Amino acid sequence: MSGESTSRRNFLRQLSCAICAGGASTLLPQLNLISSALAQTTVPGYKALVCVYLAGGNDAWNLLVPYDQARYDVYEESRSGVYNASSNPGGLAIPRNSLSGTQISGAGGSYALHPSTIDRTGPSQPGLRSLYNQGKLAFVNNIGPLIQPITKAEYNSTPALRPPQLYSHSDQENLWHIGRTTPSARGWGGQVADLVRTNNLNQTLSPCISIGGGNRFEVGANTFPYQMSSSGLSGLSGMTGTSSSGAARRGALQLLLDASYPSPYQEEYKAVFARSRSLYDLLSTGLESGGIGNVATDFPNESLANQLKMVARMIKLSRATSFDVQHQRQIYYVRLGGFDMHDNLMSTGSSGHAAYMTRVSQALGAFWTALGEIGAQNEVTTFTMSEFARTLSTNGNGSDHAWGSVNMIMGGKVNGGQLYGAFPDQTLNGPVSLSRGQFIPSTSVDQMAATLANWMGVTSTTDLNTIFPNLPNFSSNNLGFMQS
Repeated sequence: MSGESTSRRNFLRQLSCAICAGGASTLLPQLNLISSALAQTTVPGYKALVCVYLAGGNDAWNLLVPYDQARYDVYEESRSGVYNASSNPGGLAIPRNSLSGTQISGAGGSYALHPSTIDRTGPSQPGLRSLYNQGKLAFVNNIGPLIQPITKAEYNSTPALRPPQLYSHSDQENLWHIGRTTPSARGWGGQVADLVRTNNLNQTLSPCISIGGGNRFEVGANTFPYQMSSSGLSGLSGMTGTSSSGAARRGALQLLLDASYPSPYQEEYKAVFARSRSLYDLLSTGLESGGIGNVATDFPNESLANQLKMVARMIKLSRATSFDVQHQRQIYYVRLGGFDMHDNLMSTGSSGHAAYMTRVSQALGAFWTALGEIGAQNEVTTFTMSEFARTLSTNGNGSDHAWGSVNMIMGGKVNGGQLYGAFPDQTLNGPVSLSRGQFIPSTSVDQMAATLANWMGVTSTTDLNTIFPNLPNFSSNNLGFMQS
């Protein structure tokens, strides 16, 4: 029974006693509470984080481009000139006139977003530029794994100050997931969930739910991700349906679950299996056609959008007071691969960066619309992670692994329409870059993650420093992009 149902019942019992005792007049001002309690259909105080992982290293310097002429000229030169399939096939710069429709303002000058970030179908399906201009999207500049703030001179003189295994996909992804630069089996999302899951009604369902497969990010001390696919749950083979053979198998399985076993390991396995089966039955009911977890918003039919649609559906049923999940805190993980574009980065085909930016922009726009449909835009914060950005300079047909990048934060409680962190001087081998335009980050993963953890309710400095051991090395543990 939910806490809300119990409170409502107690209130009505006390009201009846007061009326019988002649004390109704003292409670009449509270009668309005009955209607408000009955009208409460979603879990109060709900909050969720949604991590969108762009696997392979997103070329973020073509997502956010300096637009004022002087800095654009530096960008163009460092990106080996404007791409032209005939005259400059190795160029990685976007023509400035192609950026004119996606201009945004930011600290230090004007910027533009990739031309693929325009609206999908107008205001009902906004792209990244519209979300930014509406104050619902922010960018965090030149961010990456750091042990402590590091200058270019220190980078060259003291290798121990560099995060381990720079430029390695698997290692850098791991550092983003764990929020530290030393080995750990736990991710920062899972550790946040450990601390904020207390008020979730259904503790059997993990507060960490992955639609993007197994990941370190959502693993905590007492939290492990519940995995689903973008199409929902997968039942046991041969156990579903109405056939007599399926019914017989289900009956045999139930006999195994009802039996007692001498080994504690067998008993624990039975208990875990039974919980998983009950959870499958519960969630299947909510996600079936016509169930409480359906949304009407039209999503593009592609991998990332389909994953985010399932996230929206799970959020809808998880915060509904009429359904037996009733979570107050959740963390989701979705994933889009294909960003390791050593070749054909500027291709106009489906494998080029432009096509991927279209997919990201349209998927996030549809997700934002779906959150509006279910009334959760202020309760959900979506952010991107990627192991690194790409080199500014070309390798002849694409770009290579780099370091500092740009990430996005989207939500109704985001102080959007702003850039956070210093946008770097894009001169090759400049003050904060190496020879090919690999930027030394000025903002750490720890700072962005701690800001999100704080919004979720992890406010203790001790807790934040435990999750992010390098956090005390930086001047601030809150970048300011979240409202309370």
